Amino acid sequence: QGICKLTGATGPFVASHIIPEALTRPSVRGSPLIQYGDGKPPIRRWTSWYDSELVTAEGERYLSDLDSWAISTLRKHRLVWSGWGNGKTVAADHTTFFHSLGVRALENLDTKRLRLFFHSLLWRAAASTREEFKEIEVSLDDLELLRLEILGQADSQLSFFPVQLTQLSTKGVVHNHAPIPDVKYLPHPYVPNGAPIALPTYRFYMDGLIA
Repeated sequence: QGICKLTGATGPFVASHIIPEALTRPSVRGSPLIQYGDGKPPIRRWTSWYDSELVTAEGERYLSDLDSWAISTLRKHRLVWSGWGNGKTVAADHTTFFHSLGVRALENLDTKRLRLFFHSLLWRAAASTREEFKEIEVSLDDLELLRLEILGQADSQLSFFPVQLTQLSTKGVVHNHAPIPDVKYLPHPYVPNGAPIALPTYRFYMDGLIA
C-alpha cells in the first residue's frame, strides 16, 4: 500500500517491470537470468527487473498498455530479435553503407508513441529505487514532465530526451543489460574540424535493440 509514483493515487502496489519482461528473456527458455555487476556474487533471477513500490494497478495499466503496443510494433517492424522468427539476420530493407553498418527505412510507424514508450522506460528507471538503476538520474522537473507525458497530460519538445535506435543486424547471444549513462560525441555543426560535442546519454538494451 502506498502512493503511486505515476498517478499520485493511493492503493496497493503491484510488481511493475522496468523493461518489459517480453524483451528481457533468458537465452534458454525456462532457465534463470544470472545477474552480475558491482563486484557482487552472481544472483539467479527468474524474471527481469521489477519494482514493487513504483506503481499501483491503475498506474500499471498506463505502462502495460504502452508496453503491449510497443512490443507488438517492435516485432512487426523486426526491430527486435523476437520479431524475426527463425531468421538470423535483419529484413531485406537494411541498406549497408560502411562494412556492416547501415540504415533501415520504416513505414507506417507511429514514432510519437514509440518515443513515448522509450520515455516511459526512462521514467521507470529514474523513478525506481532499485539498486540496478541508481545511475539513471534526471532532474525532478524532467522526471515530472516524463510522468505527465505517460499520463497524456503533457507534450514535450523533440529536443527533450531525443531517442536514437541502434539495431544489431545479426542475431547473436541473448543479453540483458541494465540501462547505463554514457556520452555520445557528435561532430561540431558550426566549426569545421572543431572538437566534437559531448552529449550525455542513457543507453537501454533489449532484445537486440539499443535505445
